[in-house]
Parts: sequence; C-alpha cells; structure tokens
Amino acid sequence: MLAVAGRRIDAEDAQERRFPAANEAVVAARLLDAMVSANAQAVVCSAACGTDILTLETATHLGLPRRVVLPYSRQQFRASSVADRGGAWGRRFDAILALLPSEEVVELHFQPGHKKAYAAVNSRILEEATAWAASSNRSALAMVAWNGSSRGTTDLTDDFRRLAIERNLEVIYVPTL
Repeated sequence: MLAVAGRRIDAEDAQERRFPAANEAVVAARLLDAMVSANAQAVVCSAACGTDILTLETATHLGLPRRVVLPYSRQQFRASSVADRGGAWGRRFDAILALLPSEEVVELHFQPGHKKAYAAVNSRILEEATAWAASSNRSALAMVAWNGSSRGTTDLTDDFRRLAIERNLEVIYVPTL
C-alpha cells in the first residue's frame, strides 16, 4: 500500500519553482515508474492538483484500489486546492471522485482554513495506508513527490515525509523538477 503526498502544481505567479506545470508529463511518468517499481497494490492520498491527481490517475490506469482523504467537503476542497490552479484540474478531480465508491473518500470535516486540517490529512493518509497494508499482510510505503527542498515548518509535504520516517516507513522520492 502506498501513502502519497507531494507538491501541487505551481501557481502561474509563483516566486519559487516547486512543480512547474511544464513538468506535469515527466512527473506523471516518474510516478508511474515509482508505483510499478514499488509493486504498489493500492494508493492512499488526497486529491489536490499536481501530485495527488496525477497519482490517482496513474493508479486508475494501473487498476489499483484508491482511497482519498480530504480535510473538508469535496466542494470546499475542490475550490481551495484544485480549481485555484485553473486549467482542467477541476474536471480531472471530478472524474476521479466519480469513479470512487463513497466509502473510499474520507472527509475529515474540518472548516476551511483550519490551521491543522492538512496536517491531519497527512496523518490520516499514513494511518489508512498502514491499516490497509496490515489487513492484507503487506507493508505500507510512503511516496513523496517534491522538489527536495523544505519551505520550513509550514511545509506540509516535508511534514508528510517526516511523519512517514517517524513511522518507520520506507520513503520513495519522486522529483518534481
């Protein structure tokens, strides 16, 4: 079972490049390679534009079970973490969630803007993947798609990475640059 987190696609006016839109295809190919190499049996992640949506699309292509963890309702999450980057991200999000049974979409019911909402999502993704793995006598792995550089204490991708290491999970890194 693969717990996944990573960078969102950069905003058009981003000061620092973390996951430029121009790198979408190459990162998708890297995610596919990593998932196949890790012999992933299922994927647990959120559904933000960038790493999450690419991972979920790849898992769908591979025929893998998927579970999505959202900090709040689908509509609120779509507005704040998907459609805000424009393009077709909103349609892709809708298509992914339409394919999932309702029990595979976990909403944590935080209020938008809650300080700990995304940290709670990170923790829940790791918990879900670990429990799913244990139920089938497998090991959970963590995959982090990022630029390899932390933004400090507010960097939720780095937070996910650290949590995975603290839980003694093997971490697979996928570069976004």
